[in-house]
Amino acid sequence: MGPLGDGVVGSNARTVGLITMLAGAFFVLGGGLGAAIEWSWLFIILAMALLLYAVPKLHRLQAPADGPVGVWGTRLFLLGAGLMVTLGVVFLVWEAVGDPGEPAWGEVVWPIGFFSFLLGFVLFIIGSLKARVLDHVGLWLVPIGLVGAVVLDMVTGAFFEESPETTEWGFLLGIPLAGIGLLWIGYRLWSKQPEAAPPS
Repeated sequence: MGPLGDGVVGSNARTVGLITMLAGAFFVLGGGLGAAIEWSWLFIILAMALLLYAVPKLHRLQAPADGPVGVWGTRLFLLGAGLMVTLGVVFLVWEAVGDPGEPAWGEVVWPIGFFSFLLGFVLFIIGSLKARVLDHVGLWLVPIGLVGAVVLDMVTGAFFEESPETTEWGFLLGIPLAGIGLLWIGYRLWSKQPEAAPPS
């Protein structure tokens, strides 16, 4: 069996690659336009929604070579991204009905979702590097962008502030970098020709 599995898996890999590329493109747009467009966070939510489909497929593409770290990374990622996408939809509806203010539980759920997403994605990347199936350049760019964004904004204090005057340089630079990594991972999968299925 080749690195992309049998013919069926190889064909599915191209589809997953395309969806991963779209998620990466939305990350680039969401991060790159963050300083110019107030609703750019919608691109981030769309990217996470696409990754809710793509990451489990990528895990299955590599399993069991990605090991327990890949399994738990995928599970944590699904928990965190699922919570953040749900919160994004809730806040979108909240604003549509007149923006009555953020619910108190949002301040509890958001950090749980965010740090589960971040830790889960990093563990998933570690498992992927171990499996040696996905492109390594793209795999390195994703955690460098995501973790770098959080660290830089924590150092500058932007992570803890909500003032529109505060420039979130980590977000503006790191999220597009992670998106480029996803674009490259997806492209490398999408560009591979599916293997012929073995004769029955």
